[in-house]
Amino acid sequence: MFALFFERHRRVLMVRVTGVLSSEDIETHDRVVLRFLAGKSDVRAIYDLSGVEALAVPTSKIAQRGQRPAIVTGRRVVVASDQGSGEFARIIAEEQREANLPEPAIVATLAEAYALLGLGADPAFEPVVAD
Repeated sequence: MFALFFERHRRVLMVRVTGVLSSEDIETHDRVVLRFLAGKSDVRAIYDLSGVEALAVPTSKIAQRGQRPAIVTGRRVVVASDQGSGEFARIIAEEQREANLPEPAIVATLAEAYALLGLGADPAFEPVVAD
């Protein structure tokens, strides 16, 4: 399951994933984020995978997704605090690097992600209502 938040002043989208991350979640994410980004530019993103308890996505599907351009074209930071989410992030980054696409930065904590994007300690993220 995932939820979206947006820091309007610094133009940062945060995708927070919790529980089991499935192939269907990835497809839903792509659709919802594309719709949200319509008409917006210069958006950066944080993918907070620290709440992922298990992956239900085949490695081949992760690799396939990593070979496609990212939906968010600005800087992306992935928070991957455990082995499962770290493996997911590593495969995506590796596939994007091999495809000559910009790869995301991978960090262990949300605080590190905030620092990389210059957000300070308490950014004003607001929930995004997905249609």
